Amino acid sequence: MSRKDGLVVLTQEVQTAEAPAKLLLIPDRKIITAQTRDLSFVTVKVVDRNGTLVPGAENLINFEISGAGSIAGVDNGSEISHESFKANHRKAFHGMALAIVQSSGPAGRISLKASSPGLAPASVVIEARRTP
Repeated sequence: MSRKDGLVVLTQEVQTAEAPAKLLLIPDRKIITAQTRDLSFVTVKVVDRNGTLVPGAENLINFEISGAGSIAGVDNGSEISHESFKANHRKAFHGMALAIVQSSGPAGRISLKASSPGLAPASVVIEARRTP
């Protein structure tokens, strides 16, 4: 805790992660343009039961997509990974991975599901909309 003139101006808390428990999906955009093959970058986090990122997690994450889109690619940020970018699975690196969702042309809902053995799965819906 840092103080200035007797007032608290800064506090910091560090939490140690527990065992991996579930996946979180965080899209950069939940609405994309349908007819332009627009993209949404979905961050995948391996978190403990309290929602804290597990930085040592290297779980294999499987993706399943349905609706008006496809998986354009996957990644995890590891510069030494030899895994294909064109896949429906990716191993987490420092507790995170990425799925790139692309609209397939028609307007509609795109559902992305992520699962990993021993972890609670996650899903997110992205809407592909036509522009006026």
